[in-house]
Amino acid sequence: MQGHLPLLTSIRGFAAFFVALFHTRLVLFPQWKENIANTSQLLENGYLWVDIFFILSGFVMMHVYRNSFQQGCTMAKWRHFMWLRFSRIYPLFLMTLLFLLGWESIKHVYGIGFYGGELLNSWGLAGIPAFQGPFNTSDTLFANLFLLQSLTSQALSWNFPGWSLSVEWLCYMMFPIILALLSFNAKRSSWLPILVFFLLYGLISTTGTIDLTSGIPAFLRGLCGFSLGAWMCLIRIPHNIKRFISNDWVLFALVISLVLLLHHKLGTGQILSVYLLFALLVFCGANHTQNTSLFMRLFDNKLTQYLGDISYSVYLWHSVLLLIGVEVINQLAPEFTLWWYQQSGLGAFALALALYTVVLLTISTASYHLLEKPALRQLRSLQITKLATRIKKTSKTNSNNLTTK
Repeated sequence: MQGHLPLLTSIRGFAAFFVALFHTRLVLFPQWKENIANTSQLLENGYLWVDIFFILSGFVMMHVYRNSFQQGCTMAKWRHFMWLRFSRIYPLFLMTLLFLLGWESIKHVYGIGFYGGELLNSWGLAGIPAFQGPFNTSDTLFANLFLLQSLTSQALSWNFPGWSLSVEWLCYMMFPIILALLSFNAKRSSWLPILVFFLLYGLISTTGTIDLTSGIPAFLRGLCGFSLGAWMCLIRIPHNIKRFISNDWVLFALVISLVLLLHHKLGTGQILSVYLLFALLVFCGANHTQNTSLFMRLFDNKLTQYLGDISYSVYLWHSVLLLIGVEVINQLAPEFTLWWYQQSGLGAFALALALYTVVLLTISTASYHLLEKPALRQLRSLQITKLATRIKKTSKTNSNNLTTK
């Protein structure tokens, strides 16, 4: 397996964009939602792309940190690992949370009620006072600050896609236990994928869906994907198998199969099939060796890799843009929002989608370069400084001891 896993970066970018479209259809163009769903279920099934995040995360965590933990897991190693993950996910999440908090405060001062478009209006979610819902509630702020919202009954609060970050944060805490259970050996832990699909089947059978975002079911959903990804990273395959899965037709077949499945309404068996295809796509992508093939040129070029680089910003800013954007427009030009939701032409739909995409990618690009990367460097340099100071103190103590002797 390569040290760098570029195709996985591209997959993450596509997944983030599909999740953004899944939410956008409810707020920006609900008037086309039914027609789109009658034509294809691709957007209706967009929630499933969150699961590939969990699989990717487990795979990458094992790929990056396996050697560090293989010699034994100490409290110091675990703290170091958690700090590295904190420095990666928390600064941007906190910024978006503060952004939403600031806007909610403005709404409170000026008496602006919630507005989320015509579809949410039809659900009775209109005019709700600031800090009282449906997403930005004062009683869920504390849980969000500590990334614990997924354990509550109101996981879809504030920056609502953050429920998956909360689950992932809990998976990070469990990482040493997952490593111990897997024994750093795919063969000895071959029971894990069986258990994962058994648990997923149980979740879908009892709840009727895998779109679970709160409580123990949401945690189990995330843990299944995270553990499966970590286990797949331990699999060692011979060169002839690598050559086989590096053929373009294998990856094309996986992608086409995914599209065909997601095109239709999904039952339990189809959802599990999508999950399996997600796992195979991650595994084959990570072990792909022909970097100049047609598939790689189409799906793993500079553009798709950059989309993967900014995918975290896309994931967290798209909901902020939707929640605040539609309220701001409605305040400034209520007649425009009334006019907009009466539009039904494909031209208006294409224009709105293109404009939203441009604005989202622009904000995400700025966020990636001006916030994500600088915050990551700053927080990780703090730990390096602390480590250097600790080493210096230890060396000084040892030197004093030798002098005394």
